[in-house]
Amino acid sequence: MKQNAGVKSSGSRKTYHHGDLRKELLDAARAEIAAHGAQALSMASLARRAGVAQSAPYRHFSDREDLLAAVATEGFERFTETLLDAASNGDDLTALNRMAAAYLAFGERNVELYRLMFASGLVPGAAPDSALKRAATASFQPLLDQVTAADPAASHLSAHVRWGQLHGLVMLKADGFIHDPVEALMGTISF
Repeated sequence: MKQNAGVKSSGSRKTYHHGDLRKELLDAARAEIAAHGAQALSMASLARRAGVAQSAPYRHFSDREDLLAAVATEGFERFTETLLDAASNGDDLTALNRMAAAYLAFGERNVELYRLMFASGLVPGAAPDSALKRAATASFQPLLDQVTAADPAASHLSAHVRWGQLHGLVMLKADGFIHDPVEALMGTISF
């Protein structure tokens, strides 16, 4: 274990303590992904960004894919919270529209994280009982709940169609095919 000169050495074994390195690594990974995309992230660049030895990230993540899955899991959790907050912030009649606007805004503000979450192939390859798969699945539930609340006869298919509309708009905007602001896009969607 790497020794730190600032650690006490009263005859006992010296230990290295960095604080919450896992959180710092996740923060650094999110910043790297936001700036350059997930494809540019390496464990070595992450260690440099966090100011730790190249081996340090491996104490918390088995490999790069494990790290990306952790970032995507947190992204899905934040995304779900964003949707739930939007739905609960007003009357029930406009909850679905507020949620749609929050969806588009999240995608616009977090383009590279959104790509990691929805377009990287991490979720389909995740184990069914993994934290990533659970978080991804949970992120669809608020939309499904609002669609069925607005129309009790609505099905998963109806929620999937709305999700597809929102996802398509986020990706088209992210790829530069749409330049309109989120507010303008919302004016064209009928939910």
